[in-house]
Amino acid sequence: MIPPNQFEVLQRRIFSTPGRAVYAVMDGAMVDGLPARLAQVAPDAMCLFEGSLDPMLSAAAPWLLHLQPGTDAARMVLAEGWNGHWGIVLETDASHDLRAVRAHLRRVLRVRAPDGTAMLFRFYDPRAFRAVVPVLEPAMRREFFGPLRGAYVEARAPDAVLYFSRDGQPEPQTLMLATVA
Repeated sequence: MIPPNQFEVLQRRIFSTPGRAVYAVMDGAMVDGLPARLAQVAPDAMCLFEGSLDPMLSAAAPWLLHLQPGTDAARMVLAEGWNGHWGIVLETDASHDLRAVRAHLRRVLRVRAPDGTAMLFRFYDPRAFRAVVPVLEPAMRREFFGPLRGAYVEARAPDAVLYFSRDGQPEPQTLMLATVA
């Protein structure tokens, strides 16, 4: 959870670029009762896992939702969940709808270990995102981001935000919540 003034700065920064759509990927393993909470604040949210899921798996699954400024969904993600490892926030062109973003994210959920074993890539955990994305080769980085322009991820410091750009440097831009305009 972040203080109200930091929430306002974070919300202004995330929603500041015209012509962009903003999505969040929330980690059900980190948010108690996430499917029920999303039913209240973001009924169009979609699970990134496919098919009919066991209720326990559904509760721990990653969920994608569209964010708009000033909504209960934005408040849940940015005020309640920020710095709690609840998920990440994605930015894309406005032409990419929820289903298109979900289709892309489903392709990056599974990765291959060096021995060829398929593994789940929990990119929606900010700690995993911060560790893996900066070390991706440029071609892999472009493939990972696909239609996404960038990602906002909580930093280790509670008063900072990291912005990872698809086309930018491997290291993220650090935005201080006290000074971002």
